[in-house]
Amino acid sequence: MDKQAESISNKPAELATDGQGFSQYLSIAAVIVLVASVIWLFYQPQLSDGLSYDRSQFANQSFTALSHALLHLNMQHLLLNIAGLLCIFILFNGAFISLWWLFTLATSAIVSAYGMYYYSPETANCVGLSGALHGLFIYAVLRSRASVFWLVAIVIKLLVEQTGILPVDLMTERFIANPVIVDAHLWGAAGGFLFYGIVRSINMIMVIVELNRE
Repeated sequence: MDKQAESISNKPAELATDGQGFSQYLSIAAVIVLVASVIWLFYQPQLSDGLSYDRSQFANQSFTALSHALLHLNMQHLLLNIAGLLCIFILFNGAFISLWWLFTLATSAIVSAYGMYYYSPETANCVGLSGALHGLFIYAVLRSRASVFWLVAIVIKLLVEQTGILPVDLMTERFIANPVIVDAHLWGAAGGFLFYGIVRSINMIMVIVELNRE
């Protein structure tokens, strides 16, 4: 009887583990699909004009708040952002046990675009995943409970970019042969922090509801 009870009590834990495993495989599939999508779009230049962030058209093309993040200027720009996504996935794998990270990426891209529209009027055009990746980086650090070093590092990077006290993006600009839009990074990071707060709040509400049931 004791063995039977023990077997039953272990089932929820086993189911939870199986559920997490499935979610992680789903996240890996989502990363692959995302990478494949940005590569495919790179080879569809005729779509660039209609999907990129264009300040003069943004009020009538709000969908570009998301779609601009999937486009890239050149092969160097594309490879740099794919590498960034894969590095975040490898470094903070614990944040990818569900698909919340994908919603974080989308939210960060949207917040980045609206941030540029309302607070960075000098930015006329923008494409690329880097703004959204800054948001995903912050979310992944917080969600996986990684070392605070990573959070401090990204905050210092954003401060240096905004103040211009060091040419931290000079190498990147040379590599992609285009200017780096640092405001996209700032607002994307804000989007990631915002979405982490939303996810955290949802989880707390779920815990409170579950406790009240008991």
